[in-house]
Formats: sequence, structure tokens, C-alpha cells
Amino acid sequence: MKPEQAIKAIDSLRNGKGWAYLKSVMQDEIIRAAYQLADNPNMTEKEVDFRRGAMWASRQLIDLPDKLFARLEGEVALNSAKADIKETN
Repeated sequence: MKPEQAIKAIDSLRNGKGWAYLKSVMQDEIIRAAYQLADNPNMTEKEVDFRRGAMWASRQLIDLPDKLFARLEGEVALNSAKADIKETN
């Protein structure tokens, strides 16, 4: 898939109702995990690490479309700049 096509696909995904719903569910789960950390002072270190890791992974997933979109925009800009340089030479 060309970067321009991928940008359109990612933009469609991140602006869709399905993604909005999935994102709100993930954000609720992150908050729930944070409350569990706060409400249970007797958690083992492994449990704390697991919950923190789950929250981190969820946040990364929530941010994935925006990060991918930005990367693709950069790739398109770079390709455009390379094409401009070739035209001037």
C-alpha cells in the first residue's frame, strides 16, 4: 500500500465510530486498572508490574493510529522532497 493510501485508511479508522468506541473502552480499562492499583495496597510486586504493563500497552494501542498517521505524513513529505530534488537536478 502506498503511503498516501495508508494515510487515507488510517484517517478513516481513527475518525470512525468503531475506533471511538474501542478507544473509550480501552480508556475505561486503563482507569479501572489504575483504581485497582490505588485500592489494593497489598498487591504483590508482580501484580503491580503486570497492571502497569497492561496500562502502558493500552495507552500505546490508543495512540497507535495517531503515531502511524504522523509517520506516514513524514514519509509522504520526505518522498515529495526527494522528488523535488530530482526535478531540480
